[in-house]
Amino acid sequence: MTTIRTVLEIKGTEIIAVDGNMPLSQAIAMMASRDIGALVIQGEKYPDGIITERDVLRLWSQREKTAGTTVKEVMTKKLIVTKIDDTLVDALTVMIRKNIRHLLVMDGSRVAGLLSIKDLVREQIKNNETKIRLLEDVLASETSSDL
Repeated sequence: MTTIRTVLEIKGTEIIAVDGNMPLSQAIAMMASRDIGALVIQGEKYPDGIITERDVLRLWSQREKTAGTTVKEVMTKKLIVTKIDDTLVDALTVMIRKNIRHLLVMDGSRVAGLLSIKDLVREQIKNNETKIRLLEDVLASETSSDL
């Protein structure tokens, strides 16, 4: 089974971490310019939280003012994480059950990466395509041996 470690080896482990006092407008601009959906809020030793597109939309939908708002005022503080050696299916299951799109990856006490549901679905599709090709090859070889 594919592990999260394998997905990170393919995707990369870059994490964009920002200070909680960063103005929300700056964080939004950063996410837009880098075409990413989440930023990790850096704490002293561990992340303090995560800010996602959904957090920003939730604030906007409440028609609250964003001027002067900092990232830490909007971030999700309760981090949902996966371990680096968990399986792809385990991580997808957590994301679906918790209705989240981003998952912080931990390697012991170290942050190893940040994955989106898109990253995991893309890898699952690759796995399925590989299995389909293998089955097609098996069927083709059985058919040609029947001739």
